[in-house]
Amino acid sequence: MKISGRHLLVLIGMCGLLASGIGLVTNVSGLFFTPLMDEFGILRGQASLMPTICNIALAVGGMLVPRLLSEKSLKPLMIGATAVLAASTAALAMCNSIMPMYLLCVLRGLSAGCLTFVFATTILNKWFIAGVALATSIAMSCSGLAGAAFSPVVNGVIASSGWRAGFLTVAALTVVLNLPAILFLPSIDPRTKGLAPLGADEAPAQQTGASAQADEAPTLPIDMLVFVAVVAFALFASALTALPQHFPGMAETYSLGAAVGAAMLSASMVSNSAGKILLGALIDRIGTKLSVLAYTVLNAVAVVMMLLLHAPTPLIVAAALFGLCYALGTVGISMLTRDAFGICNYSKTYPTISLVGNIANAAFATVVGFMYDFTGGYTATLVMFLAMLAAVVFIVLFVYARKPQQA
Repeated sequence: MKISGRHLLVLIGMCGLLASGIGLVTNVSGLFFTPLMDEFGILRGQASLMPTICNIALAVGGMLVPRLLSEKSLKPLMIGATAVLAASTAALAMCNSIMPMYLLCVLRGLSAGCLTFVFATTILNKWFIAGVALATSIAMSCSGLAGAAFSPVVNGVIASSGWRAGFLTVAALTVVLNLPAILFLPSIDPRTKGLAPLGADEAPAQQTGASAQADEAPTLPIDMLVFVAVVAFALFASALTALPQHFPGMAETYSLGAAVGAAMLSASMVSNSAGKILLGALIDRIGTKLSVLAYTVLNAVAVVMMLLLHAPTPLIVAAALFGLCYALGTVGISMLTRDAFGICNYSKTYPTISLVGNIANAAFATVVGFMYDFTGGYTATLVMFLAMLAAVVFIVLFVYARKPQQA
């Protein structure tokens, strides 16, 4: 399905919102940890509490979207949230202690949450019928692409002009990335502007493997054991995504310098972007179960490499492999939920499962920081994540054993 015209502009706008609200708000935050520690004399756990607060507030902001979003409020919501996000980011450059930065992170998270996953997927589901999975995966991948593209830029600004200039740069980039959505998105539903969703004249049979499979699932009571298992999957898969924020600190611990840490972060963000699209393609071909298990094994290989190989090239390769965890924490959670409960129960189960994932990502950014403070390194953290990956394998096998007709 070719995406062009107004539909392409809408997709570009959603890509910009996710690149800004996720890529810049969370995926480059690790670059600021060491400068803030040096400036304020704080622990790494205290510095890493900033993205934790942002992510919790982002989850809350996402839950507000259904209440705030309407055709009348569309433009004011986008403009207002962009203004708050840019202003609160710029204000971080003016702070002289960590506490006001925590308060500003609440504003950053709330405003970003109003414009990211819930907002973007709502828009894409209205504007696309055919190709909605492709459009969604492209938009989601831009959060990682932004991290890969802008990490070296922000790191260079911090190195040359300091962390305050780094925050001002992020604020400016936020406005630039959000402009396409503000300018090109005319409505929530294209029909209100006399337009049609892409593929509106296509037959439902156009649906691909996993989606069609979920739609055909019978209406059944929710299996609470399976629900708990999928919640645990979301917790572990999302917790994994907290580690790349600490790649700059990991490189520093191994005496490899800031450039290697930035390269690791960039490699993981490239994998973040490509991995989501690849996982979607794999699921269409071989199903969710085998695809998720394959990604889990690759993540485990990456963790073992980080434990044993402390040279620049192996660590960058390991970071790239580990970046696949972002696909597990987004596409993987969504598709596992569909397979486990069917499309009929998806809306009943996914919001809670997604919320647990957001909280896990937020909490573990700080957990990893304090584990470093208490142990003086990342070995304990890596062993913990290796155990989580083993648990993910057992969870996936359990879910499909309980739902054999969908395996």
